[in-house]
Amino acid sequence: MVKKVLVIGLLCASLGLAQRGGNKNGDSGAPIGPAPAANKFENIATTLNLNKDQKKTVRTILDDAAKEAAPLRDQISKSRVAVGDAIGGKKDDEELKQVARTSSDLSAQLTQLELKTFAKIFATLDDTQKSNKQALGRVLGLMNDLYHTKNWNED
Repeated sequence: MVKKVLVIGLLCASLGLAQRGGNKNGDSGAPIGPAPAANKFENIATTLNLNKDQKKTVRTILDDAAKEAAPLRDQISKSRVAVGDAIGGKKDDEELKQVARTSSDLSAQLTQLELKTFAKIFATLDDTQKSNKQALGRVLGLMNDLYHTKNWNED
Protein backbone atom coordinates (compact mmCIF):
# COMPACT_ATOMS: atom_id res chain seq x y z
CA MET A 1 0.00 0.00 0.00
CA VAL A 2 2.79 2.40 0.95
CA LYS A 3 4.58 1.52 -2.27
CA LYS A 4 1.49 2.43 -4.32
CA VAL A 5 1.13 5.77 -2.53
CA LEU A 6 4.79 6.57 -3.18
CA VAL A 7 4.51 5.67 -6.87
CA ILE A 8 1.39 7.82 -7.25
CA GLY A 9 3.10 10.67 -5.41
CA LEU A 10 6.14 10.48 -7.65
CA LEU A 11 3.94 10.38 -10.73
CA CYS A 12 2.05 13.48 -9.62
CA ALA A 13 5.28 15.29 -8.79
CA SER A 14 6.78 14.45 -12.17
CA LEU A 15 3.65 15.69 -13.93
CA GLY A 16 3.85 18.95 -12.01
CA LEU A 17 7.50 19.42 -12.93
CA ALA A 18 6.84 18.62 -16.58
CA GLN A 19 4.41 21.52 -17.01
CA ARG A 20 5.39 24.23 -19.43
CA GLY A 21 6.64 27.38 -17.78
CA GLY A 22 5.99 29.69 -20.72
CA ASN A 23 6.78 30.04 -24.37
CA LYS A 24 10.17 30.23 -26.11
CA ASN A 25 10.36 33.97 -25.59
CA GLY A 26 10.34 33.59 -21.81
CA ASP A 27 7.02 35.37 -21.29
CA SER A 28 5.22 35.46 -17.98
CA GLY A 29 4.51 31.74 -17.89
CA ALA A 30 0.82 32.18 -18.64
CA PRO A 31 -0.74 28.99 -19.95
CA ILE A 32 -1.09 28.64 -23.67
CA GLY A 33 -4.59 27.88 -24.97
CA PRO A 34 -8.06 28.57 -23.65
CA ALA A 35 -8.72 28.86 -19.92
CA PRO A 36 -10.37 25.86 -18.30
CA ALA A 37 -14.17 25.99 -18.24
CA ALA A 38 -15.93 26.96 -15.02
CA ASN A 39 -18.33 24.01 -15.09
CA LYS A 40 -19.31 20.96 -17.12
CA PHE A 41 -21.80 22.84 -19.29
CA GLU A 42 -19.24 25.49 -20.23
CA ASN A 43 -16.74 22.74 -20.92
CA ILE A 44 -19.20 21.05 -23.30
CA ALA A 45 -20.18 24.36 -24.92
CA THR A 46 -16.56 25.41 -25.42
CA THR A 47 -15.46 22.01 -26.71
CA LEU A 48 -18.25 21.92 -29.30
CA ASN A 49 -17.92 25.63 -30.11
CA LEU A 50 -21.65 26.21 -29.55
CA ASN A 51 -23.30 29.46 -30.58
CA LYS A 52 -25.71 31.32 -28.30
CA ASP A 53 -28.85 29.55 -29.57
CA GLN A 54 -27.19 26.14 -29.43
CA LYS A 55 -26.10 26.81 -25.85
CA LYS A 56 -29.71 27.48 -24.82
CA THR A 57 -30.92 24.33 -26.56
CA VAL A 58 -28.16 22.13 -25.17
CA ARG A 59 -28.67 23.52 -21.65
CA THR A 60 -32.37 22.60 -21.91
CA ILE A 61 -31.52 19.11 -23.18
CA LEU A 62 -29.08 18.54 -20.31
CA ASP A 63 -31.45 19.93 -17.66
CA ASP A 64 -34.37 17.83 -18.92
CA ALA A 65 -32.24 14.70 -18.84
CA ALA A 66 -31.08 15.57 -15.31
CA LYS A 67 -34.71 15.64 -14.18
CA GLU A 68 -35.24 12.24 -15.79
CA ALA A 69 -32.06 10.92 -14.14
CA ALA A 70 -33.00 11.93 -10.58
CA PRO A 71 -35.32 8.99 -9.79
CA LEU A 72 -32.88 6.56 -11.46
CA ARG A 73 -30.02 7.92 -9.38
CA ASP A 74 -32.07 7.47 -6.20
CA GLN A 75 -32.97 3.90 -7.18
CA ILE A 76 -29.31 3.14 -7.90
CA SER A 77 -28.34 4.39 -4.46
CA LYS A 78 -31.00 2.20 -2.82
CA SER A 79 -30.01 -0.80 -4.93
CA ARG A 80 -26.38 -0.48 -3.85
CA VAL A 81 -27.49 -0.52 -0.23
CA ALA A 82 -29.57 -3.63 -1.01
CA VAL A 83 -26.51 -5.32 -2.55
CA GLY A 84 -24.50 -4.50 0.56
CA ASP A 85 -27.27 -5.80 2.80
CA ALA A 86 -27.53 -9.00 0.75
CA ILE A 87 -23.79 -9.59 1.03
CA GLY A 88 -23.70 -8.70 4.71
CA GLY A 89 -26.79 -10.80 5.42
CA LYS A 90 -25.20 -13.75 3.70
CA LYS A 91 -28.16 -14.24 1.39
CA ASP A 92 -28.17 -17.20 -0.97
CA ASP A 93 -26.52 -16.86 -4.37
CA GLU A 94 -29.78 -16.56 -6.28
CA GLU A 95 -31.04 -13.66 -4.17
CA LEU A 96 -27.66 -11.94 -4.35
CA LYS A 97 -27.61 -12.32 -8.14
CA GLN A 98 -31.09 -10.80 -8.42
CA VAL A 99 -30.19 -7.79 -6.27
CA ALA A 100 -26.95 -7.26 -8.20
CA ARG A 101 -28.79 -7.61 -11.53
CA THR A 102 -31.29 -4.95 -10.47
CA SER A 103 -28.46 -2.61 -9.52
CA SER A 104 -26.62 -3.14 -12.81
CA ASP A 105 -29.83 -2.73 -14.83
CA LEU A 106 -30.44 0.66 -13.20
CA SER A 107 -26.87 1.76 -13.93
CA ALA A 108 -27.33 0.67 -17.54
CA GLN A 109 -30.53 2.73 -17.78
CA LEU A 110 -28.66 5.81 -16.55
CA THR A 111 -25.89 5.22 -19.10
CA GLN A 112 -28.53 4.83 -21.80
CA LEU A 113 -30.03 8.17 -20.76
CA GLU A 114 -26.59 9.80 -21.04
CA LEU A 115 -26.14 8.36 -24.54
CA LYS A 116 -29.60 9.52 -25.65
CA THR A 117 -28.77 12.97 -24.31
CA PHE A 118 -25.53 13.00 -26.30
CA ALA A 119 -27.49 12.01 -29.43
CA LYS A 120 -29.90 14.92 -28.86
CA ILE A 121 -26.96 17.29 -28.47
CA PHE A 122 -25.37 15.88 -31.63
CA ALA A 123 -28.60 16.60 -33.54
CA THR A 124 -28.31 20.31 -32.66
CA LEU A 125 -24.83 20.66 -34.18
CA ASP A 126 -24.04 22.02 -37.62
CA ASP A 127 -22.01 20.04 -40.15
CA THR A 128 -18.69 21.62 -39.12
CA GLN A 129 -19.27 20.78 -35.48
CA LYS A 130 -20.37 17.24 -36.36
CA SER A 131 -17.17 16.70 -38.34
CA ASN A 132 -14.94 17.55 -35.36
CA LYS A 133 -14.40 13.99 -34.15
CA GLN A 134 -11.95 15.00 -31.44
CA ALA A 135 -14.44 17.41 -29.85
CA LEU A 136 -17.25 14.87 -30.13
CA GLY A 137 -15.12 12.22 -28.47
CA ARG A 138 -14.23 14.58 -25.65
CA VAL A 139 -17.87 15.51 -25.06
CA LEU A 140 -18.90 11.86 -25.16
CA GLY A 141 -16.31 11.28 -22.45
CA LEU A 142 -17.74 14.18 -20.44
CA MET A 143 -21.19 12.63 -20.74
CA ASN A 144 -19.97 9.44 -19.03
CA ASP A 145 -21.42 9.39 -15.49
CA LEU A 146 -22.72 12.96 -15.97
CA TYR A 147 -25.89 12.27 -14.01
CA HIS A 148 -24.45 10.18 -11.19
CA THR A 149 -24.35 13.26 -8.96
CA LYS A 150 -27.23 15.44 -7.83
CA ASN A 151 -25.98 18.51 -9.70
CA TRP A 152 -24.72 17.37 -13.10
CA ASN A 153 -23.05 20.71 -13.79
CA GLU A 154 -20.60 20.70 -10.87
CA ASP A 155 -17.00 19.64 -11.37
